[in-house]
Amino acid sequence: MSRLLLDLDLLRTLVTGISMGSFARAADKIGRSQSALSLQMKKLEEQLDVEIFEKQGRSLTLTAAGRTLHDYAQRMLELNEETVAAVRGSAVMGSVRFGMSVDFENTWLPATLARFARSHPQVAIEIRMDRNSALAVQVDRGEIDIALIFSNEKTEGAEPIAELDMVWIGRPDLSLAPDEPLPLLLLEQPCVFRQAAIKSLDDAGIKWRIAVTSPSLGGLWAAAEAGIGVTVRCAVAAPRGLTNVGIERRLPTLPGIGLVIRHGHKPITPAIARLREVILEVLHENLPPEVLQTPADALSAN
Repeated sequence: MSRLLLDLDLLRTLVTGISMGSFARAADKIGRSQSALSLQMKKLEEQLDVEIFEKQGRSLTLTAAGRTLHDYAQRMLELNEETVAAVRGSAVMGSVRFGMSVDFENTWLPATLARFARSHPQVAIEIRMDRNSALAVQVDRGEIDIALIFSNEKTEGAEPIAELDMVWIGRPDLSLAPDEPLPLLLLEQPCVFRQAAIKSLDDAGIKWRIAVTSPSLGGLWAAAEAGIGVTVRCAVAAPRGLTNVGIERRLPTLPGIGLVIRHGHKPITPAIARLREVILEVLHENLPPEVLQTPADALSAN
């Protein structure tokens, strides 16, 4: 009797479909059609000679065999990742200077560092957290190798990753006087979020005043948590306790903002290339497919 070797691609489709609740959403994330994913699941059932899903409408309900397969599939995919990381990690050496917007200091930075350090313990990482405009300048000067920042500039060395919405952020119980100018919490210039906030209010004919100006994002969050006013950022960066107050307060719609990876002018080393892959992996796991501009099958592209 020949041994049956399970295809990791089929197992990944199964795990992704279950985690997202439907193969329609999984198709967007994986970058393949829903019919192609359905054929993969049919092939998996035929290989194992079992039914993986209960016949209950369109909901993804696993049979007992399906639950067992799903548990093993998760473990096999994790082991595959560990294997690839271990092999790659043994070959990647040197150092990398990594810049990241302060917006992601408590969200994507820890996940990125943990994954990269686990995969490549021999690589020394220099981290710089700063404002978006400052990091862009540091990349152009060759002071850092790669940076994840917000930017709408179309420039050489800027790789578009996603398009996110700017939103009005404040306390959910924020008290605003209806006839008073809107109190704004803004970073010092230059700041694309500051410009967008002021322009949108002016275009809508809404009165405003600057209640707090800060050189740091931490200062804005402190002022917002204190209930002093509203600020403009992306929802993915907002601390707990703060939320999008724009709809409830009938504030104007804001423009989108690009999330980009900026590369330096020097040749891309294996350490830089691998860090880029890890950044993309983290973003694809944490952002909805509809905002991503880099397809899943491009994660390993240099």
